[in-house]
Amino acid sequence: MSIPSIVTDSTARFSIRGFLENHPVSIAPMTIRRGQNSFVEGEKNNPRDIDLLFTGDDTLPIAEPASREKFAALYDRLRKNTDQILSIHTSSLINPVAANAHAASQQYLGRCNIQVIDSQSFSVGLGLLVQAAAEAVAQGEKFEEIIRIVRGMIPRLYTIFSVDNLAYLEHNQMITRSQAILGSMLGVIALLTIEEGKIIPMEKVRTRSRAIEKMVEFSSEFSSVEHIAILQNSLRTADEARTLKDRLRALYRNTPITITEYGPSVATYVGPMSLGVVILEAEEE
Repeated sequence: MSIPSIVTDSTARFSIRGFLENHPVSIAPMTIRRGQNSFVEGEKNNPRDIDLLFTGDDTLPIAEPASREKFAALYDRLRKNTDQILSIHTSSLINPVAANAHAASQQYLGRCNIQVIDSQSFSVGLGLLVQAAAEAVAQGEKFEEIIRIVRGMIPRLYTIFSVDNLAYLEHNQMITRSQAILGSMLGVIALLTIEEGKIIPMEKVRTRSRAIEKMVEFSSEFSSVEHIAILQNSLRTADEARTLKDRLRALYRNTPITITEYGPSVATYVGPMSLGVVILEAEEE
């Protein structure tokens, strides 16, 4: 039996430094598009060009998934060396990338066992699943066991974001235009969670310090935690991310806590200057 290959998409971020250099995971990149301008996530892009796509509120960027044809080409390349592919992707209720992957996989029925998993998450939530799959491959686990490991982790992933640019929530139809305008006038910060793969507004606060308090409260509800990832994507949130890490370290002294940038594709949903926490709850004994 051949060694399984792992595929994911470019919203994935990893808690292990140098993970992709040490594990053969294939990435299907998102294209970030705003009007006539675009770039492929993961390629060497000028940071200034990326910033320009997130500057101004007249039109906002979108994350376009790899097409069915691109997935088919990727699977065709991988199946030359394996007959088992595990394709783990961003929640289908956030981005249609998993649907494209599934559609592409159907043309290989009977020729290659391609299993597409909807992570019901994104960014580091997705990345933690990919890491677990890749590590199971490295340990020689059977394909069915790798799938079981990944599926078993999905219900244990929890995410919260604080978002101060409500235009992105309106753009992705999470709030109405009137709510976005009023909230922006009042300086409201929205707290979002991911429930069963869908980004859901949870509540609103008036200050960033209060948002951090709420994120700590959310994180403190778990009795046993396997990993905590703090997500930030700008210099503005770097100090807040460190403050949040210190607060969470006081609650979970022995739990790994990492700080990771969440990337442009996720920024199309939560904006470029948000702060987030991903909790991987420990498995029940």
